[in-house]
Amino acid sequence: MKKNIKLLSGIIALLIASAGGYVVSDYSTGNSYSEIEDKEIAIELTRVIDGDTIEFNRNGENKKMRLLLIDTPESTTTKTGSAQPFGKESKEFLSEYLVGKKLSLEYEPTQEQEDQYGRTLAYLFADGELVQEKLVAEGLARVGYEKGQEIYLDDLNKAEKNAELDKKNIWSIKDYVGKYGFNNK
Repeated sequence: MKKNIKLLSGIIALLIASAGGYVVSDYSTGNSYSEIEDKEIAIELTRVIDGDTIEFNRNGENKKMRLLLIDTPESTTTKTGSAQPFGKESKEFLSEYLVGKKLSLEYEPTQEQEDQYGRTLAYLFADGELVQEKLVAEGLARVGYEKGQEIYLDDLNKAEKNAELDKKNIWSIKDYVGKYGFNNK
């Protein structure tokens, strides 16, 4: 019976997603599903600002989004005085990866939905795939800003461990990835 209910829930989620829904979570089961709101909910990419920050349009309003639980090297000189190694690569990867894909977001139930700068804090999905996990798996982002109970933390930690073992990109530079960011090299 439980399998039938889960199967039916999955089919309903797929139907809703194809009708223009976005991803939210069923926190009682830990499963994601799509849900339609009364207002327009689709997000459209406006531009990629950095490897972990985008600008999107929702309901005619442009907003910035900080991708939860990841940190990428800086691609510009604004914060660090110079671009950091793999900063431009992370921004380019994100820019290319998001092209032509249906974007959706999911809020983390244990955190605020906006930061002190007014940026949306959320998980970003492209055609149903967690974008943060793709960046981490490519070695273009590190896991960061976690509190320990986030819904995708285990997935991101696994992707990071594999990228580190494979010495992918940010992990190819000895002692570059720090606990709270990136060490200038």
